[in-house]
Amino acid sequence: MRPTVLVVYCHSNPHSYTRAVLDAVLAGLATQPCDVELVDLYADGFDPVLIVDAAHRRRDLDKVEATARYRAQLAACAAVVFVYPLWWGGFPAMLKGYLDRTFVSGLTYSFAGRGPRAVFPAGLMRGKPAYFFYTLDSPRIVAWLDPGWFGAYVSVFRYCGFGPVRRYYLARLKLTSPATRARWLTKARDRAAALGGRLARRHAR
Repeated sequence: MRPTVLVVYCHSNPHSYTRAVLDAVLAGLATQPCDVELVDLYADGFDPVLIVDAAHRRRDLDKVEATARYRAQLAACAAVVFVYPLWWGGFPAMLKGYLDRTFVSGLTYSFAGRGPRAVFPAGLMRGKPAYFFYTLDSPRIVAWLDPGWFGAYVSVFRYCGFGPVRRYYLARLKLTSPATRARWLTKARDRAAALGGRLARRHAR
């Protein structure tokens, strides 16, 4: 059975450089014996607003019909790839809302059997790689030290058991030349192909 890579794309402009990054990632994955499921959050009209009140409890997020398809995709995939721009030092609000509403207890993590004082849950996404392809206008040193990235790495993705967790970014986007952008697209394609190849070999064992 071929492994499935879930690709979550977040950008509102279909003519953006981020869209070109997505196309490169999809082209790379297409060279390998794996299936791809694409989620285009803006095209889907995904509602990123998480409402928690007396009638909408966090413990019931795994029962929300509006996000059932997205939760099923997460459960079934062998790896997740995120493609997006970095805005204000973090995920776009649409992508953050996707995480808020789909990374729910019982699917991505669980405190079952951990005791009332447990700090860390069981990460239910263990064994699933998570890859991030993004662009930003900040200098490379700022991107490398980005506290927003390390916060998400620890408190979201490692917390849920994803691994390995890898990021690839192009800094100073507005100042890069067309040649630099083209080279980075080639690298993105090759990295996606390598990911697909590793998954295919692992599933063939």
